[in-house]
Amino acid sequence: VTAIQVKAIKNTCIALLTSSQRTLYEVHIWSHLQHENIIPLLGITTNFNHTVSMVTEWMEGGNAHEYVQDEAVDPGPLVLPQLLDIARGLHYLHSLHIAHGDMKGPNVLISEARRALITDFGSSCLTNPPPSLQVDPSCGVSLRWLAPERLNTPTPTSTQEADVWAFGMTVLELFSRKNPFHEVRVEWGVVKRIVEGHLPDRPSDESTSFRLCDSWWKICLECWEYDPVQRPAMNDIMARVER
Repeated sequence: VTAIQVKAIKNTCIALLTSSQRTLYEVHIWSHLQHENIIPLLGITTNFNHTVSMVTEWMEGGNAHEYVQDEAVDPGPLVLPQLLDIARGLHYLHSLHIAHGDMKGPNVLISEARRALITDFGSSCLTNPPPSLQVDPSCGVSLRWLAPERLNTPTPTSTQEADVWAFGMTVLELFSRKNPFHEVRVEWGVVKRIVEGHLPDRPSDESTSFRLCDSWWKICLECWEYDPVQRPAMNDIMARVER
């Protein structure tokens, strides 16, 4: 017997598109993905709340943000394989001209074998979607991981460059066990800091048990270049992480 989990769709984007359109768009993208660092979509169901829900395998380790909170698990040697898994998963998506659009620790699940698998493609975007699938992917995105160019436009879209920015924020999140800009309590304050060009402060070595070393912090800073063109591609990041 395989344990499963079900993602029910919230009707928060109806002003822009129907929830069924959004769900079909996500299913269209997700159903074509096959990679060891992407959680497989097992199917869909309408047995919950009379809406279309997506079914995936249950992941024993929960999501990555929760995983690193467990101090019984020493994240020193363990968080690095997960970050490599995330980099490989994002590189795979980008090789298919897909931007994830909502990269963050809660959207990465940890298997029983402690492998990281990317999930939740509700904000994903095809580079050249067919007309029937051209929907707004900006609903429900997470501001603390959001690239500045997505905040500076009235119709933000998911891009690979924005995924790279979010990857840097996810690195910081998993090493520090805290959300980006955790010291800023309200979301509008986070938006203000990002738009004004303020980057997260580097955590102290003691707070990360000396895990966030200079080479990782350099990757973060490169991911947070305000000019999207200046950010490294995921294949470059993956090659550096694999060393």
